[in-house]
Amino acid sequence: MSEIIMALNTRWEIKKKWVCDVCNGVIQSDKDGMLEWDKVYNKLTPIDMSSTQNNFRIVHGRWTKQCLENRSEDNLADGHLHWYTVPDGLNKLLGKLLEPGVGRYSLVTTIRRLHVDLYEEALTVLPFAIEDGYEVEEEGYIPQGDMDWLVRKYGKKS
Repeated sequence: MSEIIMALNTRWEIKKKWVCDVCNGVIQSDKDGMLEWDKVYNKLTPIDMSSTQNNFRIVHGRWTKQCLENRSEDNLADGHLHWYTVPDGLNKLLGKLLEPGVGRYSLVTTIRRLHVDLYEEALTVLPFAIEDGYEVEEEGYIPQGDMDWLVRKYGKKS
């Protein structure tokens, strides 16, 4: 192996903490959380069933804290958060974007929260920045430099 390649840090760092979408508490590890979403089946014919998938959310795992919203278990789809934080998890989520009936905005926001450095942290301080006049693009895109600035400037307020 060349010295240049050896000098590169090729290990993927897994984000360690997230904010629960139900209780706003900190999920300390990807082993303590779940990714949930609403999956509603539309019965077209007895053989062909399509579904809509939306309202993706990151929540505490039921074994750590009971963060349940008032919703039907019949339409709940979920998976352990650590299934989606690894590089193959990103690949699974990107594949889900291609499925018909998926709420793309909700899923893209979740992908950013799970895999984009500082995105989750920037979201927690964003209300303070918006109050000061900061504007976010409709697609929820925040440039990496802005995320760093938001966390440094407003991080102590949250």
